Amino acid sequence: MAKQEIGYRANIGTPTLILIFMILCLVTFGMLSLSTAKSEWNLAQRNADSVTEYYRADKEGEIFYQLALQTVDHAQKETGDLQTVQNTLSRELGDYYDSQTGIISTQIPMKRSQSLSIKLNVLPDQSGKIEVSQWKVIQTEEYEIDHSMPVWKGGN
Repeated sequence: MAKQEIGYRANIGTPTLILIFMILCLVTFGMLSLSTAKSEWNLAQRNADSVTEYYRADKEGEIFYQLALQTVDHAQKETGDLQTVQNTLSRELGDYYDSQTGIISTQIPMKRSQSLSIKLNVLPDQSGKIEVSQWKVIQTEEYEIDHSMPVWKGGN
């Protein structure tokens, strides 16, 4: 009889161990799936925030572009010569206009140490038009990468 009980216990124990192993595998895969889903959700949120921030800055850039276009058109219609146009633009646009280069520029701040940099060239042909020479996102703060890593080199 003792031999029968041992054999009977072995038959019950093996399926139980397999079932426990399967449950552990399912729980592990479930936790990994949840972790991956959370990471993907965070990435999607950061991407949505970044796109929203860019379009907010782009909207402000379009408003700035329209302001510059109207100012240049007004200055060129009122006055005839280039010097008077430059003086009018310097007076009306202030720091946005560089009379040396003839460039109207601004930086619209964004999140995460970025800005939308806009540079507009005033065309000298008295047409009241301006040319976009730069419209891009730039880093405003220089970040430093930490290369120091405390690695054990052996010894004391």
